[in-house]
Amino acid sequence: MILSVFMFILIFLLIVFCNYKKRLHLFEILFIWMTVWLVTHSVSSILIVNLKLLSLSENQSDFWTHFLKRFLLYPLIIIFFFDFYLKIRDRVGKIALLIFNICFMSSLEFLFIFLGVLKNEKFYVHHSLVEWTVTVVLTYILWIWYRNQRLMRS
Repeated sequence: MILSVFMFILIFLLIVFCNYKKRLHLFEILFIWMTVWLVTHSVSSILIVNLKLLSLSENQSDFWTHFLKRFLLYPLIIIFFFDFYLKIRDRVGKIALLIFNICFMSSLEFLFIFLGVLKNEKFYVHHSLVEWTVTVVLTYILWIWYRNQRLMRS
């Protein structure tokens, strides 16, 4: 049941993503996507599983939900936020958006724990905030570096 609702929401977000005018270049989108996916899948998952903060549910549909949220949902949301980031002009608004992005991603993590996709062993709010702060800030820094490198060649 969770997988079907999740797939509906994910397909809706993908349709919205493909149909609205983005300020990000296609290569930037792919760069952000792969950066987020590598950080969340490789580093975060390994650390969380090895430290036994979270564990996966035994249900196969929950496993696929977990995989799809790491591979599609999280990068898609961060790309939405970074695209919106380009539309904001003042520095305070940009910082507030990055902080809101971190809090939103952390709340999604706890939503999936509440839904039973993940089992909470010893996972607290500060663990999630640190994980998403590292992910968003690292992605942001690498994206700005990539954007500057791409713009220097043009």
